[in-house]
Amino acid sequence: MALFIPKPVEQGGRFAFAAQGGFGLTVLDISDPAHMKQVSHLDLPPSVSGTEGDNIDVSQFDKTGMVYVSGYPLTEDCYEPYKPIYQIDARDPAKPRIVGQLPRPAPPKTSGMTDYCQRRGSFGPKRTGYYTNPGTHDAGTLVYGFYNAGAQFFDVKNPAKPEIEAYFVPKAYGTETKDWPTADGSFPDWAMGNQTHGVYVEWDRNIAWVLTNHGIYAISSRDVLGKPNLGKPDRPFRNSQFT
Repeated sequence: MALFIPKPVEQGGRFAFAAQGGFGLTVLDISDPAHMKQVSHLDLPPSVSGTEGDNIDVSQFDKTGMVYVSGYPLTEDCYEPYKPIYQIDARDPAKPRIVGQLPRPAPPKTSGMTDYCQRRGSFGPKRTGYYTNPGTHDAGTLVYGFYNAGAQFFDVKNPAKPEIEAYFVPKAYGTETKDWPTADGSFPDWAMGNQTHGVYVEWDRNIAWVLTNHGIYAISSRDVLGKPNLGKPDRPFRNSQFT
């Protein structure tokens, strides 16, 4: 992934964070883009398989000094260690340290499961959206795509007590899905892996788009995201504003 930057240099930003897979987390001083310097490095606990350091959410850094580092699973049916989302205290960028993990999602009791590993497919975090999510990221809320655990909404307003405040887990595409695009209606095993592969949050309209292997859902929650704005945006959103 490219550098994760809490605040652009043009707006007075100084630090950037790099996810380096099995090599962990690196903090850079980018105040002079022509002469960037390494400020510090933090090794992450090895997780053997899958992708280790892939994504860094920096949306809370200016408010709490926390960044959230995660990898993602590559195998299915939990044939690899769970990929936790690490809470990194980077208030002193020269000495980042792991201070905790976000809670591991668990299925509701009514599901008949005790762990999402029993649902088949991949289980673990993906990312909290994309570089081009419009609007201002809500302080204290992180939304992760979580493969067979759907979209998980984390409350990190109090970094010492992170909680799962909401979730949306769609039905899996399975053998009973009549329009599965195979000639004989069979269900290929590979389709189980990426049930919910991404989330895209329109923070300016309080709408989260959940990207699954069978379609795209538009969801919201008044208690978590606020009242959804179903009208057109106040002004056109253009990716070019990020360049």
